[in-house]
Amino acid sequence: MRDGNAVTTEHIVVGVDEHDASDRAVDWVALRRVIPGSRIEVVTVANGWGGDVPALDRRLHRATERLTGAHPRVEVTTATLFGAPDRVLVETAARADLLVIGSRRQHRVRTALDGWMPERVPTLSTVPTVVVPEDWRPTHGDVLLGVDDASGDTALRFAGAQAVRDHRRLTLVRAWKAPVSARVGGLSVLEDPDLIREHARSVLVDAERLLHIRFPGLRHRPVLEEGDPSEVLGRHASEASVIVLGRQHRSVLGGLFFGSTAHELIAASRTPVCIAPLRTPTPDGR
Repeated sequence: MRDGNAVTTEHIVVGVDEHDASDRAVDWVALRRVIPGSRIEVVTVANGWGGDVPALDRRLHRATERLTGAHPRVEVTTATLFGAPDRVLVETAARADLLVIGSRRQHRVRTALDGWMPERVPTLSTVPTVVVPEDWRPTHGDVLLGVDDASGDTALRFAGAQAVRDHRRLTLVRAWKAPVSARVGGLSVLEDPDLIREHARSVLVDAERLLHIRFPGLRHRPVLEEGDPSEVLGRHASEASVIVLGRQHRSVLGGLFFGSTAHELIAASRTPVCIAPLRTPTPDGR
């Protein structure tokens, strides 16, 4: 995605399996503003998401009809691939602009047996990845960007472009939390709540400055709020159209997941969550 307020073409990969959650991923892309000349690639991994090939074929066919009907001037292709689903999806999407998958948020035990797919894929992905929960319902709310000390330009670019694409306001949320010792006494300089709050404010101001450069004129709202990041974002997420978070790229050996905030939001929120890698990984995956 390029800078500025122009909406550009894109290559979107949508992961589909035999569960209803993947239908919501398809719905999310169908409702997205996709520019003619873009490409949507619907992918299923038969070897990892179950052996009911006819059911997968029906899902692919239904997804193609839905997306072609929603975006008649966009190329829609399908592919049935084999291998470990997380790796196959990530490798397929490596040259795309966006990866979209569904999440069986209300069936966490089954999801765990499937290898925590909604969490493993964003961990491995090198492109922005949207996780759409099975109980998602479309809203016209803001795009919500979680801002922290290392949010990175990729997350802000995606959030800004998404807001421009769907004609939404962008809300930048910076949560801050005083250390426990600061609440009960024995303050050190680094634990001073006023200093922590001012640091959080400065991070939010820096994000606004970058937003003005990347997306001049974009409607936005800065929010500085005390509390746990996942709880603060969760409160604002109920009215949002999508939540955008940045992450440092990690290999599987470096950690199966990228942070408790993203983990809790994917598990608990009915709002789609986009995880944007903060940097391109090195060839060794770190």
